[in-house]
Amino acid sequence: MRTKLFLHIALLLLVPLLLTGCWNKRELNEIAIVIAVGIDKVAETNDFQVTFQVMNPTAIASGVTGGEGGSNTPITTYTETDKSIFEAIRKVSKKVPRQLYFSHMQVLVIGEELAEEGINEIFDFFDRSSQIRLTTKVVVARETDAASMLKILTPIDKVPGESMAKKIEITEKSWSETINTEIYDVIKAMVNIGREPIISGAKIIGNPAEGENKSNLEQAVPQGLIEIDGVALFKEGKLKRWVEGNQIRGIVWVQDKMQGTIMAVDCRESTDAIGIEVFRSKTNVTAKVQGGKPSFEIEVRQEGSIGEVRCPIDLTKKESITKIEEDWKEATKKEIEEAVSIAQSEQSDILGFGEVVKRQYPKAWKELKNEWDKNFAESQVDVKVDAFIRRPAMRTKSYLSEIKNEGEQKGG
Repeated sequence: MRTKLFLHIALLLLVPLLLTGCWNKRELNEIAIVIAVGIDKVAETNDFQVTFQVMNPTAIASGVTGGEGGSNTPITTYTETDKSIFEAIRKVSKKVPRQLYFSHMQVLVIGEELAEEGINEIFDFFDRSSQIRLTTKVVVARETDAASMLKILTPIDKVPGESMAKKIEITEKSWSETINTEIYDVIKAMVNIGREPIISGAKIIGNPAEGENKSNLEQAVPQGLIEIDGVALFKEGKLKRWVEGNQIRGIVWVQDKMQGTIMAVDCRESTDAIGIEVFRSKTNVTAKVQGGKPSFEIEVRQEGSIGEVRCPIDLTKKESITKIEEDWKEATKKEIEEAVSIAQSEQSDILGFGEVVKRQYPKAWKELKNEWDKNFAESQVDVKVDAFIRRPAMRTKSYLSEIKNEGEQKGG
């Protein structure tokens, strides 16, 4: 009995020794939460210019209407220059009164000039850091540098870096003319033969100088605004060109990332008069290797609904739906073929065809990968699309048909 009691007492005394506590804790009033990081290159010195967008907690706290929080901007930016990103981060401590904290980082912005020079060297720090998540989004600043973009104050969402991240997500789901590229995606594409990085772009709309002022948040029409625009096509780590509009959707389809978009097809004499919402899409890419030459077949199956009709058409008729589906198929096929043509013309496999060959023909891939850029550019690509209209939304027959009939009766 005494032995059991002694053991119980000993265990109770040992348990506190296992409770080591938060040995590496960080108090909120000791850290500066970094929401976004921008990287540029200084041409004169070849140094990295690193800009940090730091959240101001007092300014974004809910219910703050005046006083200290009301007079502050939601974020503050700090910039430092050095030979490496790591050195610049430590060096900026001379300007920031708190320790930089990267666990809530939303976006990494790369300046356009740096992207053209090459991005292969800039990701090691982010890949190595224990704080930074590899799911952090990456964008390229179009027609400006990353530092200028991180200074723009954005309405609705008070923290600009978070606002930019949300724009990428929303656009990807509803419009599909952008690609949600994360740090992990870029690194994976750079280290794998048979895949090149592709990164969404962002540009400043309006007056950049006015966009930095707090008054930009107090106007119905902001003087400076960040817009997600285009995607950057890379080859060997360098920005080669920008891909625009519907061509981006072609890439999204091939990569099987289509979540939703709106497509317009003609209706009789009216151009782009029928709007189709794509709500389901599946893409399958297969490869064949014959005589040492690869070829590919892209098969797309998609479903959608009629979202808008600007012509007198009766959607209860099967032939009307069939005609819309055929036109939709052709429009989709054209966009995919344009995307493939762009990638092949640049000899940049942003579509991941090399990964398909590697997976399906591992032996042939050992020979093809040595000159994959050329093999990819010369490969034959066939596109097949199946498209189905599942519902005409709230109406089967547009009121425009009634207007037309009424007009014909009056004219008669």
